[in-house]
Amino acid sequence: MRSLLAIVLLLSGYGWGLRAQDLTGQWTGTATDSKSDRKQKLVLSITEGDSAFGGVLHWYSPETQYIRHIIVSGRFYGKDSILTIREDSAINNLIQGGEAFKERPRVAGTGFYVLFYRRTAGRRDLLSGHWGFADSSGGSGDLEIRLEKKAPPFIPLPPLKKDSALEKKAQERESKVAANIPVRGIDTVRVELYDNGEIDGDSVSLFMNDQLLLQHVKLTAEPKVLLVPIDKSKPVNKLVLFAENLGRLPPNTALMQVTVHGKTYNLFLSTDFKKNAAVEFNLQE
Repeated sequence: MRSLLAIVLLLSGYGWGLRAQDLTGQWTGTATDSKSDRKQKLVLSITEGDSAFGGVLHWYSPETQYIRHIIVSGRFYGKDSILTIREDSAINNLIQGGEAFKERPRVAGTGFYVLFYRRTAGRRDLLSGHWGFADSSGGSGDLEIRLEKKAPPFIPLPPLKKDSALEKKAQERESKVAANIPVRGIDTVRVELYDNGEIDGDSVSLFMNDQLLLQHVKLTAEPKVLLVPIDKSKPVNKLVLFAENLGRLPPNTALMQVTVHGKTYNLFLSTDFKKNAAVEFNLQE
């Protein structure tokens, strides 16, 4: 059953009215537990869709090396007004009975945010506030949240030498298509990669139309962001995620966020030494 979250953004000063497009982008920061002073890293990615918006909230605990991704969606109700956000799904990738299950970080499942927006004199966009929630023991906790809107660094795509052995190995594995995404009139698509679950040393390569695009990409809690070129001479462009290893906890798991025409597709992918994960981009006239 879907659980309901609500976020109230109370806007402060400077005569600056909130617009949906002002929220879009990546907000990074921390959530601090008031009882233990333990910190979790947060990345909130918001995509635009008129008055409605969607995104992903990424929670990462440095202590347990565990990351949790929560898909969220919401609606903006006007200037200096309320945003409601619904939790659509949370992918935990837990190992039942294993250490990842026992030691996963405490993160809020349902609760109520009150976050305050302000823009500093240096034109930094900030969100700060608290999130109260009920824990599994029936008690309550409180998280102090601080986020700043930042542009993530892009990974440049260097010219790579042809690696025939690696390309052959990738082609020998089955490639399961996770999504078919329509594209029209664009030269690139934006791709973000995270590990999914416990950060255990997963490393991947990327292929586009059977050509090596990027290799030795280590998946972590920090997003790996790149612009993937689209070949307009092909009706279908195929992006393949290839597992170089399986980390400490097989299989090799990743969250891939693909943004096309302002819409973000959140793809939870699993790869191993027998199968790749693929995304197909279908050119539309």
